[in-house]
Amino acid sequence: MLRIKIAKKESEQKDRVVESAVGLFVETKTKIDELNKVLKEQKDVLVAKARDILGEDEASTLTLSVDDDSVKISFGWDVKVENEGVLQEILGERFQDLVTTNIVLKPDGKLRAMALEDDALRECLAIKEKAPAVSVVK
Repeated sequence: MLRIKIAKKESEQKDRVVESAVGLFVETKTKIDELNKVLKEQKDVLVAKARDILGEDEASTLTLSVDDDSVKISFGWDVKVENEGVLQEILGERFQDLVTTNIVLKPDGKLRAMALEDDALRECLAIKEKAPAVSVVK
């Protein structure tokens, strides 16, 4: 029997297709989670070996191969500005050449609700539905 819970209200329905889909989803997600654990363990081994091989080398990518199987390992850096004022002082005129400034406008959820009621507001925004999220509840 399919149990449905919306907020605090619960009900039941008979729907074999959905019942089957729920079971298969949970089973598949569990297998994927287990495989991701194995994948992470192997990734850790490969990254450790790649770091060991590269040592002090400036290269950021290497490939490990066994027979027809190859794995490419790439290293990179995430650099963020922590103290804009000091950095700007140190770089002087070069600051604009070496740092990209991004301004992000993020509308509040209330604005979306208002835009659904007001055509002028709606024309100022790009509103699209997100893909539904589906997760296993334990």
